[in-house]
Amino acid sequence: MDQAKGILAFIQAKHPDKGYDVDGVMGELVNYNRSPDYVSEGFSTTVIETLEITGKSITTLFNGISLLKLSDEIQTAIRQRTLPVSQGYLFAANLECPDLRNSVEF
Repeated sequence: MDQAKGILAFIQAKHPDKGYDVDGVMGELVNYNRSPDYVSEGFSTTVIETLEITGKSITTLFNGISLLKLSDEIQTAIRQRTLPVSQGYLFAANLECPDLRNSVEF
């Protein structure tokens, strides 16, 4: 969780004029992954820097940042390791499913 916050903060700091939130960064990462030509040269450079610094793939960056969309309760459970990160990825991918949160106890 802390790493995801750090990556998000790094991208936001590199592009303060864009006002990126979690959804904005995730959208740009999807566009970059599909075709780097879909994003600005500045954002492409930031993605390349982030990949080099973290040693992670674009998919891993996206998945990590997606965890920041989860409720504070779920983020805390992931941080405390009472909920596996892999389960957090499932929650983040299914935020619109109203029964998903009630299906797992922390």
